[in-house]
Amino acid sequence: MDYASLLNEDKGLFEEEFSSLIDDFPFEDYEEIHDFFSENRGLIVILKKTRPLLEKHVPYASFHLELDVDPLVTPQLLLVVKALDYDFNNGFKDYIKFIDSELDDLLLKLNLSRKFFIFDTSCNAAGKSALSLKEVSRHYSGYYNQ
Repeated sequence: MDYASLLNEDKGLFEEEFSSLIDDFPFEDYEEIHDFFSENRGLIVILKKTRPLLEKHVPYASFHLELDVDPLVTPQLLLVVKALDYDFNNGFKDYIKFIDSELDDLLLKLNLSRKFFIFDTSCNAAGKSALSLKEVSRHYSGYYNQ
């Protein structure tokens, strides 16, 4: 909590920590995500706690950040965590639930429980990634607009 307050008060510290996230959590849409983090600086604390949990419990997974700006729900930061089909069906979802539970109290304390979500998905062994949430959304919106 104290660190989240520091991030809110110190713009330089926020910028430094945000820049370090880029190395650990890949993302596109730099400006949108930066703006979202600026408004929800406690997310840096959440991701700093999440990284070691991912390394410990799902070291085989790949992940990236996306901003979900669906007009029907509150904008939220998504941590998209992908595992191969075999791993996904053999305990991966349980580890993601565990990581979620480890973050619950902190998300509540920082008033971010509606601003952060872990989206678990699978990808096939041929190396083709599962669709990102944006791609899924585009796919279904195109399907329903036909």
